[in-house]
Amino acid sequence: MKHSHIPETKIVDWMLGTLPKQEKEAVSSHLRQCAFCQNALKAWEAIRMEATSRSGEPPSAMKERIWANMEAQKQAKRMQHRLRWAVGLGGAALVAFLFFVRSSISGDGSVVPHEPSSDHYRYVVVEAPPERIVHHPETKRFSIEPLAHFEQLNGTIWLNDDTKEMVMEIEGLKPFAARDYQLWIVYTDNEMKGELLTIRHGASRILITGEDVKRFKQIKASLEPKGGSVTPTGPETFIVDLEHE
Repeated sequence: MKHSHIPETKIVDWMLGTLPKQEKEAVSSHLRQCAFCQNALKAWEAIRMEATSRSGEPPSAMKERIWANMEAQKQAKRMQHRLRWAVGLGGAALVAFLFFVRSSISGDGSVVPHEPSSDHYRYVVVEAPPERIVHHPETKRFSIEPLAHFEQLNGTIWLNDDTKEMVMEIEGLKPFAARDYQLWIVYTDNEMKGELLTIRHGASRILITGEDVKRFKQIKASLEPKGGSVTPTGPETFIVDLEHE
């Protein structure tokens, strides 16, 4: 531990007193010697003060509130930066920025960050699976089978190579204050692209169209830090292998 910094998650656990005794002693020793981690601890303590604990709240709930508070601060800073950038470029850029903000609002009114879609497919949120795809004679249907600890999930993927369209409907998505569900699209050449799932009332319904659909090999999802990850890091929630023949 002397040769590397303490992960932020462990600093938060140490601050809340939820680490095992042996780990707690090791972290305490490191903090006495590392100015970088001391500053990180001070920053988390400030966030903890803003997320004042409710009476009788368990450490696990407090931890979620601390992460949520931190992510809210990050989101506010990102939005302020984008606004300054748009205003600096002039009116047209400002209009485009406001459209981006509006289109990033989920059904419950919260901002949903979203990565740009591929040049070869378009990713959109839909209210319901389009019947023209669901009932198309060439459409293949795949049931979504959840992995351990996510048994409440259920859903379906519809894939049509002829029309180059894929629809996914999934329900039972439990909300997490400091985590996002991220969809991972795995291609036949093992290239992988990530898209954040927009959740409305515990469900997500998306439509993907474009040439790339014919190259999708696998669809899976995982829980990731707010804003998503470049590659999967969190626990996987489901995996679906696609067939094109």
